[in-house]
Amino acid sequence: MADATARLLNLIVALSDTRRRMTRETIRATVEGYEPVPTGASPSELKRSDVAFERMFERDKDDLRRLGIPLQTIQDAVHGDDIGYRIDSARAALPVLDLTSAELAALSVAGAYWSDATLEADARQALTKVAASTSERPAEAVLAGGRSQTAEGTVSALLEARQERRAVRFDYSSSNSGVQRRSVQPWRLLTRGGALYLQAFDVDRAAARTFRLSRIQGRVGATGEPGAYDIPHDLPPAFSPSQGGIAVVAVRPEAGHALRSRGETIAHREGWDLVRVDFRHADALRDEVLALGGAARVVEPMEIATQVSDYARSALEVAGG
Repeated sequence: MADATARLLNLIVALSDTRRRMTRETIRATVEGYEPVPTGASPSELKRSDVAFERMFERDKDDLRRLGIPLQTIQDAVHGDDIGYRIDSARAALPVLDLTSAELAALSVAGAYWSDATLEADARQALTKVAASTSERPAEAVLAGGRSQTAEGTVSALLEARQERRAVRFDYSSSNSGVQRRSVQPWRLLTRGGALYLQAFDVDRAAARTFRLSRIQGRVGATGEPGAYDIPHDLPPAFSPSQGGIAVVAVRPEAGHALRSRGETIAHREGWDLVRVDFRHADALRDEVLALGGAARVVEPMEIATQVSDYARSALEVAGG
């Protein structure tokens, strides 16, 4: 577990367990992950240590609130400048989940996208716990051809770097410039068209960029010190207007809701609904159709339809041994 994540969990436990409140001094001295006040240090060393703690604690408070955890700020009744903190456990408790089969199916598909070595166990355990509280059960795993092609460990490495505010380096493949080394400051992960993307600040190009995770080659490596940058409050749009093209996708009734919401049903033919939809990246549309597991097929353009058929055939060969 990353140091920043472990420290945040320790802080949550400490602030949830306290009956009244914890001051900054108490948190610094008792919560594992924070450096206590150094003994025998010079005034300049003490000042640097205090500044480092304040920066770390302020960042952790922002993360708690971003996660929706009800962090309370409590002032001393006598000394107004004596501020403490606690977490209201009653407000933090989640309501009982009552998921429909469709909602649980969506969670199951989402879990498949987190199937790298670091996150697979956590995603599967979370899905199992949610399913245990409902009469429905998770669906079987999606065939390999319909899953995200994100390299193993990429998602967790980027999430960890974003949490610690550290820059990362990786090799990135694009149709315009081939494979190039990129140095970026991660801002957020997001999905579009069934694919995962990273929005980040490209250090070498001094501009915001959006990277498709399946095009990241090899290992993602963190560089520099934690807390090296801040994430803007108002992020620029991650995607430019669609420039890919228009496709017609045949979808079975009661399937492909994401496709339907973005497109227009233009005809019904022999048990299929024909949906016209805009796309930006052919491989994103291909992956989205494959993830529907036979409930959708591309009618046109023919080159994407051929890709879907080839990938599905390869997946079936792998599944059949």
